[in-house]
Amino acid sequence: MARTHRPSPALLVSLVTSTGLLVAVSLAVGHHSVARWERDLFTLLNRLPAGLTPGLVVVMQVGSYVAVFVVAAVAALMRRFAVARDLLLAGNLAYWLAVLGKAAVARQRPAALLADVRTHDTITGAFGYPSGHVAVASALCLVTARAVDPRWRRPLWAVIVLVALARVHVGAHLPADAVGGFLAGWLAVCLTRLIVGEVGPEQSTSRLRRVLAQRGIDAVRLEPITGDARGSRPWRADTADGRRMFVKVTGGEQRDADWAYKLYRRLRYRHVADEPPYATAKQKNEHETYMVLLAQRAGARVPAVVTTATTGRGDALLVQEFTDAPSLDATLGPLPLDAAADACRQVALLHGAGIAHRDLRAANILIRGRTAYLVDFGFGADDASADQQSRDVVELLVTLAGRITPRAAVDAAVAQFGGGHVADSLPYLQKPVLSRAGRGTLGRFPDLLDQVRGEILRHCPDHDDRLARVVRVTPHGIGLLLVLGLLVHLLLPQVGQVRTALHLLARANPVAVTATLLASAATYVLSAVVLRLSVADRIPLREATVVQVAASFANRLAPGSVGGAALSLRYLHQKAIPTAEAATAVAVSRVAGVVSVVLLLPVLLPFARQPARTLTHEASAKALPILLTVVAVLLVAAVALAVPRLRRQGRAAAGQVLSALRALTRQHRLVRLVVSSVALTLCYGASLYLAVLAVGHPIDLTLVPPVILVCVVGEGVATAAPTPGGLGATEAALVSGLLLYGLTVETAVAAVLIYRLATFWLPAVPGFVALRVLVHRRLV
Repeated sequence: MARTHRPSPALLVSLVTSTGLLVAVSLAVGHHSVARWERDLFTLLNRLPAGLTPGLVVVMQVGSYVAVFVVAAVAALMRRFAVARDLLLAGNLAYWLAVLGKAAVARQRPAALLADVRTHDTITGAFGYPSGHVAVASALCLVTARAVDPRWRRPLWAVIVLVALARVHVGAHLPADAVGGFLAGWLAVCLTRLIVGEVGPEQSTSRLRRVLAQRGIDAVRLEPITGDARGSRPWRADTADGRRMFVKVTGGEQRDADWAYKLYRRLRYRHVADEPPYATAKQKNEHETYMVLLAQRAGARVPAVVTTATTGRGDALLVQEFTDAPSLDATLGPLPLDAAADACRQVALLHGAGIAHRDLRAANILIRGRTAYLVDFGFGADDASADQQSRDVVELLVTLAGRITPRAAVDAAVAQFGGGHVADSLPYLQKPVLSRAGRGTLGRFPDLLDQVRGEILRHCPDHDDRLARVVRVTPHGIGLLLVLGLLVHLLLPQVGQVRTALHLLARANPVAVTATLLASAATYVLSAVVLRLSVADRIPLREATVVQVAASFANRLAPGSVGGAALSLRYLHQKAIPTAEAATAVAVSRVAGVVSVVLLLPVLLPFARQPARTLTHEASAKALPILLTVVAVLLVAAVALAVPRLRRQGRAAAGQVLSALRALTRQHRLVRLVVSSVALTLCYGASLYLAVLAVGHPIDLTLVPPVILVCVVGEGVATAAPTPGGLGATEAALVSGLLLYGLTVETAVAAVLIYRLATFWLPAVPGFVALRVLVHRRLV
């Protein structure tokens, strides 16, 4: 039985779902008492007739730890060694997951939680959630169900239900314990599949030969074909009468285009018109056969269908005439222009018949001389929409432009499709629309999309080229949602006095508020000074200041101050500073900020101490999270250093920064750069301190070092958070820090609101104006 270590989308969804449900149920069980429905269901099952008890106790032994080894031994005696291995691994994982769950949740047995519990068997251990018996039984039955004939699957599910019922009946577990046990067993099976690999499509030549013989095909030779098969197994079959055929075996246990993949596409992308998910490989195979027949009727050059078949394991076979031509991704050297034109011609025939291929990556275009063939219609759609056909054109253009020039690719497409049809693809000429192979082409040619867009506009200069919104959910959006949730979790308990905080804000000291705004404005001048020193005073201070003001708007669009860094880099490039030198200058300005913090910490920490008892309590309470965070950071750093490409890039970047710092030392500007960076950091701290004074806190010079320290931490969080300007995370860090040093909740919240207004929200308006000025003057 073939194995593949590329997890299918269904496995990944199962893994995430089982983990999420197990965590959710564990949290619900751990934080709530026994619900009424659970109590009633337990009473009903616990008081079943006594005559059922002996049989249930026998069935219950399927979930014992000994059963893991007994069932694995039986599988080994039947010479099913791979199944025996899976049973051992899944059973042990389920058992120890249950043990860990019991220790983590610490939910007691029913006898300790409910009155009048009848015990029908010996019960060991104090904790009941999750049920270890149900976890083991679930793992063993789920593994067995994947290895036996489908008709045995329902009895195996019945065994899981009976074990769960038996454990509740004998008084060992509550119903939620059994649910948690099933989820632990399900998770164990998912982990086992991830470790040992998925069951791939049929790979036995003798079995394939028997299935083909049932369809009247006498295959004297079967040879597997290597390549990007996406969950299927391609073969070449030579028959007794000299014919050669292509046999595509789609795995019944692994389908990359199954419901999980389509659900992901529907959640992430807009206007996805996928066919309904296929319950079996046979249904998927029938759809592909149907699409190939439609493509043939449209006149497109596709391999003819010979027959279809299904194996006993649920794998589906699609048999076609063999095309002796390599795929486009397997060919070397320049692609003949006639072949590129013919590929466009074949796709144009599909579109003329209302068909969209929807997977025109290089692996699905075969080239023989100047002739092109289209294969793999598994994702194809008939009665296709204009959007689907436009995405076809985008994928085809990127595929061809990676082998010939973008101009030649667009010219060939316009000649076959017509200029209007090609121009209709402009809204979809973006990275998220492309397949993984298409995105790989962009990795080799980063400017390819812009070049293709320019060539299309050369043919159709008046066509609208605004990009369509194709992505519904982005990693940035998910990060923003998580951070906002964290903000609510951290701040909601602290802002019960929001009305008081707003009252303090309305009565803020106008002089202190004005001083806060001036301190915020000074940060832009100092940032300009730092950037100017980083490039040896080769840019005027006024322009650099305008760039930093514009960066305040750019940083609202990207996390980690990435927008401001990109804007500065663009400005330096426009000032005729080489790209490498400009990037080094921006990096040096960032390093100078880190150096300023390192220099200030020894000065601030002695003045920012809490009582020793408080520090000891805080350290002991947060030691484990801090330790885990440090370990996680070290692991990420180790992984980054283990990747040769990342290691080389990091070494090159560090070398450039050190060279620039040595040049600054020789030019006697390093001290001025560090002093300016320290002044910039102090200016942010002064702005926060003035915001504290603005809401009525009395002047207290002993509070200055702690507030500056809190500001340093808050700005560091703003840089690291995955939201623009650290939105959400920065507010939480600043409020928490001010509370730590004795400010009341309402004072801390009001002060942070004024500080963020001065440094984050209000500068966005002049920042937008400054950005427009820079664009108008062609400085960015």
